[in-house]
Amino acid sequence: MPAAVEPSLTERNREVFHKIAKDPARLGIEGAFQMLWEEMVCRRHWISPKWTDTEAGKDQEVKLLDYACGYGDISRHLEPYITKAIGVDLAPNMVDEYNRRAREAGIPAEKLSARVGNLLADPVPEDLKDPELYDFDVAIVIGALHHFEDPQLAINRLAERLCKGGVLCVLDNVYAPGLAEEHKRLHPETAATVHKSGFTEEEMQELFENAGLGDGFSFAVVERPFEMKLNGHKITRTIFFARGAKL
Repeated sequence: MPAAVEPSLTERNREVFHKIAKDPARLGIEGAFQMLWEEMVCRRHWISPKWTDTEAGKDQEVKLLDYACGYGDISRHLEPYITKAIGVDLAPNMVDEYNRRAREAGIPAEKLSARVGNLLADPVPEDLKDPELYDFDVAIVIGALHHFEDPQLAINRLAERLCKGGVLCVLDNVYAPGLAEEHKRLHPETAATVHKSGFTEEEMQELFENAGLGDGFSFAVVERPFEMKLNGHKITRTIFFARGAKL
């Protein structure tokens, strides 16, 4: 009998987060989402000068790409400052939740919508070659880069989707020894979907510069700790924002 084939990291992420989408308590961070969107909104002028309420974005289209969008909390809280957001996620149930929560918030699909997709696939699926999925002013990856098997490929592919001068913003864990072991001990289900336990500033700068996103690169550590509960245990992480613009 042939040996069982291990699922790829992409397949594990799709399977686990598809299941968890309808049961946020299993993920352990539902209560922490508020901290993420608060930090995102208050730093938006640091991230990009172009929003609907700024001189650079006034009376213009301001498009947001929310990659690995999950429930879409960040998209919804940035909604007053953009003209359109598109979320993309591997997990169909996450996409369903993004769209359901946007509609419940009274935001029409013309302004906020999500679709299932994987920009890291080779080749990129035909449905992700839709012209609507290019020329974004801002792209965000919130708490997901450490799940990607090839972070450089992810940054490269997202850079391709930006307009000239468009900005990529990544929020993730600051690397610290022992994070992966702690996660695996407390929550093996999601630990199996993680490729890296975090990133250093030097790593992020290299990723951005290699993708042509070195213009105005900046890295900021968030003072407030990010806290989540995994199987009844509280875990604290230090998170960062990294941003860079397309040359």
